[in-house]
Amino acid sequence: MVKQLILLIGPTIMIILGLVLIKNIAITFLLFYGWLLVVPILVSYRRKTRTRLIFPQPKYSMTVGIISGIICLIAIYSFAYLLQSIAIDQEGLEVALVQWDFTGAKVIFLVLFLIFINPILEEFYWRRFMYDRLLHRLGSKLTIIITAFFYALYHFVVVMPIFHIPVFATLMVFLAGIMWGIFRSRFHTIVPSIVSHSIADLGIMLVYLFIII
Repeated sequence: MVKQLILLIGPTIMIILGLVLIKNIAITFLLFYGWLLVVPILVSYRRKTRTRLIFPQPKYSMTVGIISGIICLIAIYSFAYLLQSIAIDQEGLEVALVQWDFTGAKVIFLVLFLIFINPILEEFYWRRFMYDRLLHRLGSKLTIIITAFFYALYHFVVVMPIFHIPVFATLMVFLAGIMWGIFRSRFHTIVPSIVSHSIADLGIMLVYLFIII
């Protein structure tokens, strides 16, 4: 179980190292996404197993992914638009973005990365790699909860300087993780989760582009 705990907490440690200690978003990306990509490959290689990304899936699973993603996008944008002054710490956000060097031309690249690449890597790590490692030991329900909790944990580190009530924002991330875990369990694939996650991340980027800045 020590190895499983390291795998669960590892992404959060990478975020803390990059954002809290080094305070550079480019280095954070390298540490965090390096972990999500390299660790499953190394573990799978040592176990001499292949970690597949896509499983056979019902046709309507894509519809579920799209519809749930759109609902998330609308909820995220509406929440930020209606409760901007209450929920978002504008001053804290501006300071954090400068500290993280989330400025200039690199913002476009980072936004595109967060929309198209981030959902694939995160869903692959949490709803494929970690889900499969925990499923036979803990069962689907507990596996969904645990992977959603540790998925939300590093988001708490990210949102602390941005939101007045970071626990609420983290709770929303946790619930999204639960939903995507259910998709993984129900459809036996991470494709609908990736689609839903990508659309939800688009909502976050729209908030940044059209409400925050």
